[in-house]
Amino acid sequence: MSLSSLAVVLSVKSFVLAMVLSAGFLVVSIFAMRRQRLREHTALLWLLVSVVMVFVSVSLPTNLLTRVSDLVGIAYSPAFVLLLAVLFLLVLVFQLSLSVDRLSAKQTALVQEIGLLTAMSPPSPDGEDGEAEPGADAPRQGGDPTPRLQGH
Repeated sequence: MSLSSLAVVLSVKSFVLAMVLSAGFLVVSIFAMRRQRLREHTALLWLLVSVVMVFVSVSLPTNLLTRVSDLVGIAYSPAFVLLLAVLFLLVLVFQLSLSVDRLSAKQTALVQEIGLLTAMSPPSPDGEDGEAEPGADAPRQGGDPTPRLQGH
C-alpha cells in the first residue's frame, strides 16, 4: 500500500468517525429536546453545537477548515478547532454562572417569603411556634403506635 492510498484510507476513516460522532450527538440533542430534559434556551444551544459539528464533519473532505484557519491566521487547523472549543466552553461557563446567580437570587427570595409567611401565621393550638410536637406522628418505642395524650 502506497503512502497516498494510506492517507486516503485514514482520511475516509476520520471522516466517517467524525460524521458518526456528530450525527450521534445531534440525535441525542434532539431526543433530549423532545423529552423536555433541556430548557428551550439550553436546547437551542446544544442543537446549534450539534449542527456546527455536523457541518464541520461534512466539510472535512473539502479542506474548508484549513482555509478558514488560514484566513484567521492560524497555520494548524486542529489548533483552530481547539480555539473554537475553548471559546465555546467559556461562553457556556458564563451562561451557566448567570443561571446559577439567577437561581440563587430566586432561592433567597423564596426563603425570605417563607420566613415572612411563617412569622405572620398565627400560632396553632398544637404548639406555640406553629409546628407540631417533633415525632408526634412517628410510632412510639415498644411497638405502640398510638400517641400519648398531652397534659395527662
